[in-house]
Amino acid sequence: MSWVTWRQHRLEGAWSLAIGAALAAAVIFVAYQLHAASCGGQANSYCFSNELGGTIAQGIVRLNLYQYGLVVLPALAGAFIGCPLVAREVENGTHRLAWTQGVTRLRWLAVKLVLVFVPLLAVAAVAGALEVVLINQLGTTPNHWAFFDQQAPVVVAATLFALALGLAAGAVIGKSVPAMAVTLVAFVVVRVGLAEIARPMYIAPLSYKSVDLNTQTGAVYPSAWWLDDPSYYDNAGHCLGTVTFNGYRGQAAYFVQHFQPGDRFWAFQSIESAILTILAAALIGFTIYWVTRRLS
Repeated sequence: MSWVTWRQHRLEGAWSLAIGAALAAAVIFVAYQLHAASCGGQANSYCFSNELGGTIAQGIVRLNLYQYGLVVLPALAGAFIGCPLVAREVENGTHRLAWTQGVTRLRWLAVKLVLVFVPLLAVAAVAGALEVVLINQLGTTPNHWAFFDQQAPVVVAATLFALALGLAAGAVIGKSVPAMAVTLVAFVVVRVGLAEIARPMYIAPLSYKSVDLNTQTGAVYPSAWWLDDPSYYDNAGHCLGTVTFNGYRGQAAYFVQHFQPGDRFWAFQSIESAILTILAAALIGFTIYWVTRRLS
């Protein structure tokens, strides 16, 4: 059974390892150049030397592939690797052959999950951990919030969720291409929903109040995640609005802005990773039920 699974999915595995290795190499190279650089040139606020290595690193940073890749690749893994695990077998009818050779449905599915999911999750973990190392090179107080979706453990949980989503969609729909489309759409909806609606409220945000209307909040707490624009108030406590205070010069007495401090970052990573892992476990459990009880 293991050999058959390897034969079926060796191409996807090879591509995953190749892309993961290239991504990891890019992250390591950029992190090294940041660590070793005397600032001769900048790209996206990163500081590099003007030597050959620094120039190459600047090109990599401007493409942003090492950042966007850690957001996009989990979705692609779910669509192009998770979906065909069951859907392709159902389309071709080969699942029945396996079940008539003394292989139970549960074992058939479990072998696929272990041999395909585990290596991909390992690649995601390495890439996510290297991204943390890279961000730590961005000054003395790097803002991890700006790269929330690219770091371990969230990138690992997102990969697991995408694979489980693709697996479930493929099992239910039974056709690879429609299942891929459903997986991509559902993945985007869940990730965007968590990022825009749920994530800011995992823990109640703090409020920053200042009577100095020229205060740059980003300089006050450089490692914080500022959730909104400043709201300006007059002496009576009436909100004047959220546009630049110049529109309220002579009226505004102070402003209030909400934020999540930098020391909560890893708590937020843990919370979102737990949510994605629970969703993935539910999808895998549903797939096991569907394959063992409903699939014919």
